[in-house]
Amino acid sequence: MNPRAAFPTRIHDCFPKRDAAFLPWTSSHLWLMAIVATVACCLAGCGTSKRPPLGVVEGTVTLDGVPLPGALVVFTPDGPGRSATAVTDTAGRYALTFLRDIAGANVGSHTVRITTTNGQRGRKEMLPARYHRKSDLVASVEPGHNSVDFPLASK
Repeated sequence: MNPRAAFPTRIHDCFPKRDAAFLPWTSSHLWLMAIVATVACCLAGCGTSKRPPLGVVEGTVTLDGVPLPGALVVFTPDGPGRSATAVTDTAGRYALTFLRDIAGANVGSHTVRITTTNGQRGRKEMLPARYHRKSDLVASVEPGHNSVDFPLASK
């Protein structure tokens, strides 16, 4: 007897042969299952949001009656929550952003800070501290659209 006859000579001989009845899934079935699994994973992320109720906030910032361009406007909720920010345009208008692509601010009372340094070192602050560092500005945000203007004075 040949001792090598007991060992398989090809890799296919190492695995038992299977007939078509043993493999019920065709490649089209596998593709369908992959698509269904992908859609299910995507929909799982579309559940209820933990985002707080928001109100859209827009307005104008002026300094001594003149529009204030390039000012950073920050609404910080008096309670827990994320601040909303905006930068004024050349006409002094702003629209708050809660997150990168979500407009608005938390509903409720806010302390408002407005600065012209916009976080840049060496840039001179044009506003008194009562508008930014020791802010006495407050605003209330309601559900829906809010228009909040800030007529600031340099003195």
